[in-house]
Amino acid sequence: MDYELLTDTLKHALPINRKERFYTGTVLPSLLFHGGSSNLYSFLRQIRGFPDEVNEENTKDAFLFYTEYNLKESAGKRNVGTEIFTATRDTPDVVIQILQPVTAFVIVEAKMFAKLTQNHFDRQMKAQKNAIIDVLTQTYQGCYAFHIALLPNKLGFQDTSDDYQILNWEFFLDNKGLNLQGNYFIDYLKYALENYDKLVSKAGGKASTIQAQKSGMSIYLDYKEDKIYWVGRFGGIATIEDDVRTGAWRNKLYGINVEEPRDGREGNWVTSKEFADIIRRGIKSRDGT
Repeated sequence: MDYELLTDTLKHALPINRKERFYTGTVLPSLLFHGGSSNLYSFLRQIRGFPDEVNEENTKDAFLFYTEYNLKESAGKRNVGTEIFTATRDTPDVVIQILQPVTAFVIVEAKMFAKLTQNHFDRQMKAQKNAIIDVLTQTYQGCYAFHIALLPNKLGFQDTSDDYQILNWEFFLDNKGLNLQGNYFIDYLKYALENYDKLVSKAGGKASTIQAQKSGMSIYLDYKEDKIYWVGRFGGIATIEDDVRTGAWRNKLYGINVEEPRDGREGNWVTSKEFADIIRRGIKSRDGT
């Protein structure tokens, strides 16, 4: 289907997919690996400080490529591969591990139609660095690690951070050296970027990442000093209540976020006041008072 036919079809058929996972899990891999891996290496060469020895000749297909990679779920004791501990479920959009001639990691966090501020995005990237990149560099000592934000140019973020580099989706449209002839998904990307102003979310999304971690006792003491924030625990209230029943809550590390997460009222997050109330109820119930 040529581009003109695609654009006409989208006006009368199913609306274009606005989920970011479609672009990171379907569109991006199809562009990077169209006709082989040359596009992947062209993309990697855009990264500042990327080792020159990683190239088509030396590395070939000696790399691992994952989308929506949850390190906590994938690298525990019951999984094949290196056992790696991380306390959070932070899930980067893409994780690439280069295996030879050097070990290098490329962690990509991509956005397409999300409406957010750069300050909020900086906090998300900082949390991701703490949860993923720092853990990998400690596990694979001496490796290279690169943190990449893949964003629409119209989002307007400035590439000024020392912790991560911004690359734009427009790279795939503007780079004539890429092998994308006959690629089906490049037209989806072109349509999405050309219609960005119509498709972008109108309101900023709430935070969903863990910004820091604290023990349950520290959270409880913070609340007594009127420090209010959001507390994250997989399973939410019911799991926190289990922690209190077993006494694990004192030393258990919980996620912290100063902004209300997307599922704050119905998912895995409670306010520190609600957390403290759960602690008090559990102590009273256990003591029979």
